[in-house]
Amino acid sequence: MKRKFDWSEYIEFDTKKFEIVTSALGVKRIYAMGLMPVRGVEGFRKLDYEFAEKKLDVIEVMNKLDECHFNVFGLVIKDTDGACVWDTDLGWNPTERDILGEFCDAGKDRNIKIMVSFTSMNDAYQGNLNPERVSVHGKNGKKYGIKYRKGDISTHDEGEMRIDLPENVSFKEYKAKVPFLTENIDKKQGKVRGARGTGYIPSTSFMCPNSAHVDYLVDLIKEVVKNYPIKAFTADYIRYDGSFTDVCACSRCIKKFRAEFGEKAKILKSNDWIEFKTNTIANYARKVQTAVKDIDKNCLTGWYSQVGPKKLVTLKRHGQDWKKLSSILDISIPMEYPYLAGTRDDGIFWGLIGDFFYWYFVRNMKKRIHEYKGPVLAVTNSVECNVQEMLKQMRTFDFGLGIAVFKYFGTTDAQWIALKEYAEKEIGLENLIIN
Repeated sequence: MKRKFDWSEYIEFDTKKFEIVTSALGVKRIYAMGLMPVRGVEGFRKLDYEFAEKKLDVIEVMNKLDECHFNVFGLVIKDTDGACVWDTDLGWNPTERDILGEFCDAGKDRNIKIMVSFTSMNDAYQGNLNPERVSVHGKNGKKYGIKYRKGDISTHDEGEMRIDLPENVSFKEYKAKVPFLTENIDKKQGKVRGARGTGYIPSTSFMCPNSAHVDYLVDLIKEVVKNYPIKAFTADYIRYDGSFTDVCACSRCIKKFRAEFGEKAKILKSNDWIEFKTNTIANYARKVQTAVKDIDKNCLTGWYSQVGPKKLVTLKRHGQDWKKLSSILDISIPMEYPYLAGTRDDGIFWGLIGDFFYWYFVRNMKKRIHEYKGPVLAVTNSVECNVQEMLKQMRTFDFGLGIAVFKYFGTTDAQWIALKEYAEKEIGLENLIIN
């Protein structure tokens, strides 16, 4: 068995906060598995509402997690398409099924705690419905072969996910259900991460975090926490669109920026602008925290951070200040997915690509983990990597609280065997039993 990496010399936050999190969940260590209902059974690259509506077997999923000793189940209740998979009066639920309610009932029967993941600023459906709330480009540019101009909204073709039309359903009929679907098609699967999906290409939108979209999100959060017995509510895509450096430059943001930093402060190209963006995302985090805790003070909150260069990506592109966000919300969740970039199963070259990103992710966390001011629960992938790569990530990125694995569909039989053994031999079942 390979020795786990010792992060103790790099971690600076108050370890007593661990007890708050583990006590709220009733465990010594978290062992979580995530699932994305609307992505179907093919890993990351598809949107499959028919599967979520008609074929997703909640009992089968929870029995599998119970068999492999998972004590926390992470359900993506709102994905980047905007679909809300609960009984909602406010959001868009194309599955017409209360998937969250079904998992809550099944989790109670098996003593598995429910943690939900909630995509925030990336919302294809709301971008189509409310284009006035979409982030705006601040300069001319070109990305993925698509030109955009200053003042255009940042609605573009989705980078990864694709859609297959259901049998005997026309494009026109399906677009009525999925209004952000485009007529563009990817027919061949590539090796690069953004080219692995095949089928019709949906559009996607990053919403302005100073728009009424935030009010919509807060109302959804309140609806979920009020009506479902979840133990943790985590905000994903709590950031700007990292594909671009010039968003959001809408009139709302510029007006607010000028009011806070003065008329002479530079838009897009100043430290003031970076501070404005990080303050905006932190303000949303405070609204998440308040919305959750006002209803259920014992419900944990969390946020997802992407690993990367601090100023160039984390601050300038994403508007995520790790110190600010981890001081507001209970749990920080870095997304440690190096082998999504490449896996040895696709050949030596792609294995080397994955190994390089693994090396970089470790190096990055050594330099930056002190920026987190609370407990850290890393999430890593089982999909699109092999058993050895999966275990390598799990062992390395366990920062003491436990580990989360992503995601249920796409995990191979060999990986399930390894996941069960990992729980039994490396975590210890005594640490996973819920009190």
